[in-house]
Amino acid sequence: MSIKIQAIEEALSVSYVSAVVSKAGHTYDIIQRDYGVDISIRKIDFFNGQQIDMGAVLDCQLKSTINWSIDDTHIIYDMEAPAYNKLIYRSQNGAYPCLLVLLCLPRDSANWVLLNEEKLELRKCCYWMYLSGNPTENTHTIRIRVPRSNTFTPDAIPEILSSAMRDEL
Repeated sequence: MSIKIQAIEEALSVSYVSAVVSKAGHTYDIIQRDYGVDISIRKIDFFNGQQIDMGAVLDCQLKSTINWSIDDTHIIYDMEAPAYNKLIYRSQNGAYPCLLVLLCLPRDSANWVLLNEEKLELRKCCYWMYLSGNPTENTHTIRIRVPRSNTFTPDAIPEILSSAMRDEL
């Protein structure tokens, strides 16, 4: 028997984020108990020629979906209102930032993962956004617009971490 589609989507988002963070030269912790955080990104630095773990810098709430749309500048996603409100609460009361990382998957699950002897391809892309502002009074969903420029890539990780450490997200 196969696991549920939601579990597959979640595992793919963890795989995507862990690969990107690793490629950026940092490390991560997968959070076992889900209270709104899925992965903690840890900054790795050098001291006296040795690597040193500088500690958790940024938490991430991961979401995966086939229910997204795109326009010229944004990814449009209807996020569950309780999850949105948790991130808003966290932005106002948390010790350090929690980033929303959204994996936009193709509608056809046959195109989610493509592989052969030469490559492993995970489609489509992750985008990130730091949510702030006021909680929603909606009970089901809230539409968010994630800038397409916020692609979650190895090149983006240093700037995201630096912004988080400066409390500028």
